[in-house]
Amino acid sequence: MEKYYDRRMDEKFALKVASDWGSIEFKDHISRSEGSIMKIASTEVISVPPTISIFGSAATMTKYRFRRLPVADPGTGRLIGIVGSTDILDFLGGGEKAKLLTEKYSGNFLAAINESVSEIMVNDVVTLTTGASIEDGLKKILESRIGGIIIVDEDNSIRGIVTERDFVNIVAGKKTGISAYEVMTMKVITTTSGTPLEDASKIMLRNSFRRLPVTSQNFLEGIITSRMILNFMGNGGLFKKIIKNEVSEVLKTRVSEIMSKDVPTASKEADLGEIAYIMESKKTGTVCITEDSTLLGIVTERDIIKSIG
Repeated sequence: MEKYYDRRMDEKFALKVASDWGSIEFKDHISRSEGSIMKIASTEVISVPPTISIFGSAATMTKYRFRRLPVADPGTGRLIGIVGSTDILDFLGGGEKAKLLTEKYSGNFLAAINESVSEIMVNDVVTLTTGASIEDGLKKILESRIGGIIIVDEDNSIRGIVTERDFVNIVAGKKTGISAYEVMTMKVITTTSGTPLEDASKIMLRNSFRRLPVTSQNFLEGIITSRMILNFMGNGGLFKKIIKNEVSEVLKTRVSEIMSKDVPTASKEADLGEIAYIMESKKTGTVCITEDSTLLGIVTERDIIKSIG
């Protein structure tokens, strides 16, 4: 049976922590108490069985606005894998998992997306135990370079999930004394609105990115993310592209057809707490730093939690 969860964190806890902070080192205020990770984790978790189709998992992530889904044994609830938007990106032509399309099914797109998610899921899942502290969770997210970690008990049964967003929410709206300029990435890899989906996917996978700003002569036009590509698959938009049931029809889709033009932006002087608030309120993992519509850099959730850690 699938389990459902509400992605909202314990906001009162986050605000209580944030209200005690001044413009000082965040790491001195990260809880080291055993089990404190459960105070910020989501505990009602949706999981899917390994037999669900790739399309079914994408549709589930799209419906609930998730970037990742635990894969669990339907009888015991024990964790056996995880699938995320990056795995879907890989499957759609960006990396090794695309071989399922190109080799096993010789480009037959409909047959491939109806394969079980076990074909593309990650089996070696990074986890935390219910006894972990918030500090433990922060360290593991930074060390593993992944955006979300499943929390399990002694039987490897799923008890929660903690993500980069949960840590970002803790500092949202709090003055930190750190500006966007101090943490932003200035040498930003971008793409154009006319780039095919296949090429955009490869750029993201090659660089371990989950998003690409879309520019024209360095003027910000939009952004494309792994979640948008996931939604393109999960909400059935890609089926409108299929005439001959060939994967090439989907991969030729232009970035302009998927990207969002509503890009959260801020100035380079913006405080990190303001950036975190924009991320929390806009439900986004990236804020583009601009000046007169010119892209200067980007700040991601990971940039913020690096400052926390």
